Amino acid sequence: MMDLPNKKYRVIYADPPWNEQGGGKIKRGADRHYKLMKTKDIKELPVSNLADKECWLFLWVTNNFLKDGLEVMEEWGFTYVTNLVWAKNTIGLGYYFRGQHEICLFGKKGQMKPKSRSESTLVTAKKSKHSKKPEEFYEKIEALNSGPKIELFARNTREGWDSWGNEV
Repeated sequence: MMDLPNKKYRVIYADPPWNEQGGGKIKRGADRHYKLMKTKDIKELPVSNLADKECWLFLWVTNNFLKDGLEVMEEWGFTYVTNLVWAKNTIGLGYYFRGQHEICLFGKKGQMKPKSRSESTLVTAKKSKHSKKPEEFYEKIEALNSGPKIELFARNTREGWDSWGNEV
């Protein structure tokens, strides 16, 4: 994996490749689409070096890795505040329950204030290709914060953001 940038950010947006494997003999999990990482390896990334003294973290987690996500957030130097939810238009995979939402944990370092306070914790948006998050999340973040932003484990680029990941 490539080195992280040597720069400070006010927003870190991350969608790690959690070690989510499933489907038994038929590969239906994330491992069918890209290389996965163990939680221990995600924790060891020096993300805290990217964070300005006041910084927000938006960390996507799968339902199975919620506890791990909270641990990663703490290891990276952030305090959990709340979460945002993406309600999808279709039902996905699952054993006990078939998932129709994804969770984005929100944490902070310091006491940075949002530009506005009118953002909801819920985004209802159509699902597209595997693991691609809705544009509404970028827009929500941009409405709240104008500081330097980076997307970790990025699959595309966005104007005004730095991007880091194997698929960029």
